[in-house]
Amino acid sequence: MSSKLIDNLQKLGFTENEAKTYVGLLSLNEATAREIHEYTHVPRPKIYGVLERMVRKGYVEVKEGNPTYFKGLDPEQLTRKLKKEFLNSLNETQKELNSIGLEIKNQCI
Repeated sequence: MSSKLIDNLQKLGFTENEAKTYVGLLSLNEATAREIHEYTHVPRPKIYGVLERMVRKGYVEVKEGNPTYFKGLDPEQLTRKLKKEFLNSLNETQKELNSIGLEIKNQCI
């Protein structure tokens, strides 16, 4: 597992365990929580919480069954999703900062 890839995913907002889990899922194609834990060495007690968060974020898909299988979102879909989320956050931040700047400017007049 590439530490540079893990680092890059962390720069994009993933925790270390989320990054390892996502990369592991891509390598395994689809897997149970136990298989992901064994492949990635994310502690077993944490893997369920990590997977749950990633499902909520839309980075991992669930295939219900006994056992439950997990699959990482296609890398192209993931990067589009991350880009869209980043640009939305950036635009909102810019609007808020401009608003604060305008308020300060008006107070000085």
